[in-house]
Amino acid sequence: MKKMYLKTILICCLGIFLSNCEGEDGMNGLNGANGIDGMNGENGQNGVGFDELTQFGSITLSFEGTRPDDVTFTDTVAFKFTAIEGDQLDENSSVTIQDSEINFELIRFLSTPDDSYQETLAAIDLDITNPGQDDQTISFDLEVDDYAIISNDNKYFVIDDGEFSNTDMGVSNFSITNYSFNEETNNLVFSFSMDIASDSNETGNNLSISGEVDVIVLEEVPAVSTR
Repeated sequence: MKKMYLKTILICCLGIFLSNCEGEDGMNGLNGANGIDGMNGENGQNGVGFDELTQFGSITLSFEGTRPDDVTFTDTVAFKFTAIEGDQLDENSSVTIQDSEINFELIRFLSTPDDSYQETLAAIDLDITNPGQDDQTISFDLEVDDYAIISNDNKYFVIDDGEFSNTDMGVSNFSITNYSFNEETNNLVFSFSMDIASDSNETGNNLSISGEVDVIVLEEVPAVSTR
């Protein structure tokens, strides 16, 4: 009986002792490695009408100069959309060939034409008299409408109704290079560059503009009158 009593006391004391002992917290486990990035998804398809509106080539313009706030900038943009309505083609992508003169009229939009929210465009009128002859002369006009140049510092300015001609007093160092026109395919290709004086452009500073033109021009066949 005495042994049983002592055994009971020993068990109770051991239980009290163990209940008052707390183990130390374990160390946090290491973070697992990041998983491998998934594959990029496939590019979406062009929208309806994209091929029709871009089939006649593009005008790429590059601008280099100083903004109105005296910060230098460079910018390159491709105008590649063509209006294809019948009453617009004569000034959007046309060529007129005469005995001693050839005239090109080009307009390309930054996005789909006739979008009420986007009318940004580049227009070129190129007239060559006596092409390929010693007395050849060139008349060149570039118009840039409503184009915003956005810089990396989240600031922008707009070139709107900018019209630049190789005969303007404020235009210098004008040149056309790599000119070719294939009368079978109507593919017109040329490069150009010009410098615009500070008082002849919207930056208020000297501006350089260069361009690459690679377009298909169209010739109108006069319709036969039905009246």
